[in-house]
Amino acid sequence: MKNEKRILAGLFACLLAFVLPAQPCTPSNSQINLEGNTIRARILNNGRLFTDLSKGWFQPNPQPAPIPNPSTIFMAGLWMGGLDFGGNLKLTYVDYGSYGYTSGPLNNDGTIETNTCFNWDRHFRVRGDQVAGFLAALPDLANNPAAALAQYPGIMGWPATGNTYFNDVWGYDLPFSAQILAPFFDKNSDGTYNPLAGDYPAVLIQNVPPFVPAEMVWSVFNDANNPQGFRMEVQQTAWAFDCPDEPVLNRTVFTAHKMLYKGNEQLDSTFIGLWVDFDLGCYSDDYIGCAPGLDAFYAYNQDVVDGNPGAFCDLGITTFADHPPVQSVTLLSQSLDKFISMGNVSLGNPPAGTIDPVTKAEYYNYLTGSWRDGTPLTAGGTGYNLSGGTPANYIFPGDPGDPNAWTMCSAGILGGDRRVLASHKTGVLYPGQIGELVVAWTVHPDPDLPCGLGTTFDDISDLKNLYEDHFAGVCSAVTSIPELLAAEIRISPNPATGAVTIDYGDLPVQAIRLFAADGRLVQILQQVPAGRTLMETGNLPAGVYTVHLLTDRGSLSRKVSVLR
Repeated sequence: MKNEKRILAGLFACLLAFVLPAQPCTPSNSQINLEGNTIRARILNNGRLFTDLSKGWFQPNPQPAPIPNPSTIFMAGLWMGGLDFGGNLKLTYVDYGSYGYTSGPLNNDGTIETNTCFNWDRHFRVRGDQVAGFLAALPDLANNPAAALAQYPGIMGWPATGNTYFNDVWGYDLPFSAQILAPFFDKNSDGTYNPLAGDYPAVLIQNVPPFVPAEMVWSVFNDANNPQGFRMEVQQTAWAFDCPDEPVLNRTVFTAHKMLYKGNEQLDSTFIGLWVDFDLGCYSDDYIGCAPGLDAFYAYNQDVVDGNPGAFCDLGITTFADHPPVQSVTLLSQSLDKFISMGNVSLGNPPAGTIDPVTKAEYYNYLTGSWRDGTPLTAGGTGYNLSGGTPANYIFPGDPGDPNAWTMCSAGILGGDRRVLASHKTGVLYPGQIGELVVAWTVHPDPDLPCGLGTTFDDISDLKNLYEDHFAGVCSAVTSIPELLAAEIRISPNPATGAVTIDYGDLPVQAIRLFAADGRLVQILQQVPAGRTLMETGNLPAGVYTVHLLTDRGSLSRKVSVLR
């Protein structure tokens, strides 16, 4: 059977030449693979993720070409919609054929020049080992900019505010000096990026100290080309940890979308949405569901074998055969307020009110948790009931392993090709407002199919805890900032039997956490006195533990051995 979405995506790519003359900026072409752990993920700079417009690129445990690799996601995209004071709809979205975003940062008035779009049609990538190597070499590089530019162009050319070396690497200037740009660790807190003074690229999300993962990719795009859009600048950071002792992190890609609203009017009833077309290998036998209490949603296979029929799929699509995983998406920084699905019109003959939207109103209906035609989502069955029912905010919110919960399993719905939309209601949006959406995209292998998700919910809970703990104790090529590396931290006795004294002198410590060798958090001290503190270890099994100190300038770790 034809896969309509691939035809639409391919047609969109072929027709770009006809679209370009009418646009002040050309569509973004930049694509890059994030490969920091066991996931290979394609990152784009136009509001889309995990696709090359012909196939999916969220590949667990990828093999080198020409070996084909199955993907769990065909495409994902950022949607947003809201109303001005006159009730006019502002709407920006991307799916198979839409043209919603173009490259580059906006001016303060929400405008952009064509050369800016062209210059910023790129991704900026840095690996954690590069940052660690740069910091180790910094004493020799601090007075030798030429050597630093030659050896570490990614760090010297990082597009952070005030970087005077940026033009040396990329051949064009940063925008005006006050513009918020790529995230970095700011050694002297002056707001200006100076790598030779000890600043370096780092993930920086709200309320979390900066950290350096195994790999990070940054880009910036906007919707200024869209006459019905917001005048929204979106700064996208994608990163991955490579942690042998944290398997769930090794199977997760994180994204953060920082949204800077540069329109000049207040908007109301604003929703931010993640549109996801899950394809767990074969696209025609997938189930979907959500876990509202975890702010997460997911896809799982209808039966124990991925493919239709058997382990095969049409269009030459590579399947997971008898090992289909679960793919989850977790909103870490915002609540999951609405969740709804859309059916592929070419598979299973879904009702017209439940298929892909076409008009602006239909897109916004989905964003607000209603069906395409405005019919409310109701609990039970397919969720689409023209005769009424109990209103619901989420479709299929139950545990598939519970036969009494509302799921695709319990409803006996045939598998098919479904896209989903997860929405967060931001409500009023003010000019100059900055929002952030941090998301974890995780693969969960070996679920208990059919209708069982294995460790999925536990994995999601672990991810949320790691995020809420500011990723404390998570492995990193750069585990501490330069000032902290020089700090005198003493742990005695070490090895210990009953308790240890942790002496940190003048370092302003906010919290101390103790992690076991397997990454479990076993103890936390949140009311930390100045100078030193005592931590009990008498009830711990013998082993090597990590003492993690969190400060307002970063974090650092030390090892302690416990004997029995």
